[in-house]
Amino acid sequence: MEENQRNAKWFSLASIWFGGIVSVPSLLIGSSLITILPFKSTLVAGLVGFSIVVVLMALISMVAVDRQFNSVQISEGSFGQLGSKLIVGIVIAVSTLGWFGVQTNIAGDSFSKIMMESFGIHLVSWVSSIFWGVIMIMTAVFGFKYLKWLNYVAVPAIMALLLYAAIITFQSHGLQEVLDYRPEESISIIQGIGLAIGFISVTIVISPDYNRFAASKKDAVLGSLMGILPSALPLMALGAILAITRGTYDVVEIFSSLGFPLFAMMILILATWTSNVVNIYSSGLAFNTLLNLPEKSRARTTLIAGSVGLLLAAIGIINYFMGFISFLTVTVTPIVGVIVSHYYLGRSTDTANDKSFNWKGIVSWLIGVLSMLLITNDTKYIIGILVSSVLFFLFTRIPDKMKSNN
Repeated sequence: MEENQRNAKWFSLASIWFGGIVSVPSLLIGSSLITILPFKSTLVAGLVGFSIVVVLMALISMVAVDRQFNSVQISEGSFGQLGSKLIVGIVIAVSTLGWFGVQTNIAGDSFSKIMMESFGIHLVSWVSSIFWGVIMIMTAVFGFKYLKWLNYVAVPAIMALLLYAAIITFQSHGLQEVLDYRPEESISIIQGIGLAIGFISVTIVISPDYNRFAASKKDAVLGSLMGILPSALPLMALGAILAITRGTYDVVEIFSSLGFPLFAMMILILATWTSNVVNIYSSGLAFNTLLNLPEKSRARTTLIAGSVGLLLAAIGIINYFMGFISFLTVTVTPIVGVIVSHYYLGRSTDTANDKSFNWKGIVSWLIGVLSMLLITNDTKYIIGILVSSVLFFLFTRIPDKMKSNN
């Protein structure tokens, strides 16, 4: 990499993360958490969870700046060259595919609402979801270079819609109503923190792809901090407030009830369209790399991945949104634990691992995942990263100690 390419300032990196967070799913995590947590607890869970994500992003990004590693390269020392491609590649591919299904559902529900309220046509959600999913897949395969023009319209439009929603809401509802809200069923705040981490956990894994271009470690850290917290927390809070005041966690129902439903639904479709093209493009690229296929196969791989995404949307993956977030928490955070342990606790100076598989890292990750699946109390939502981190440290240092004693 040329030296002049490694000069991104913190505000440039922050804008990338900010733009990625400003999306419909950021509202959805707030509107979903509020069904199982009081408002204040939702804010605390979001603040702590997102802060943990930022700290982990910072730790990994500082290594990326030092060594100019992308996401797969930075994990090679922990999992091996092939192991890194498999574990990190599968996680990125599956997570982005899941997000594609969720956002396609939102676009489909919005379109069905438009057809019913504007034209009196009843169009079932799964048909609308497939219709818009196909358009998004075709955009990713044949029109990705035009995505920036959609973003020029979509980002200001969704920001305007969010501002309008906040103004309309507080014209007829008071803050005390929000603060006094109590859900019918409740979870622990620790579980809420785990779900908040899971919501943007993939951001930690992919952060080296962007933050390695930072001019300095300080820029990488500040870019992560200022890009995540000022966007994720307010949007989550707004999603929670809208769910409380409108009496539903369904984002489409929330915005259709604010007035001007046609324009609101059109903006939701546009917003999910732009972010979803990136989701399915990233998923197709990850599967293409995972299968070691040539670049010319990317379009075909994206079409195949998109077909799976359409199936997820058709069966209504959005109805299992919190389960999907839990899946991300369970699978992604132990990866981060292993990588952080490798570069900090073990103080590794390795720039690569020539082995195809580093079983110390793979076993540590698997045990971290299993610990989160098998532990029955709520600490499981944050313990996986600790288990995988400590185990990798022990697996690495104990043999080293034995060799030095001999």
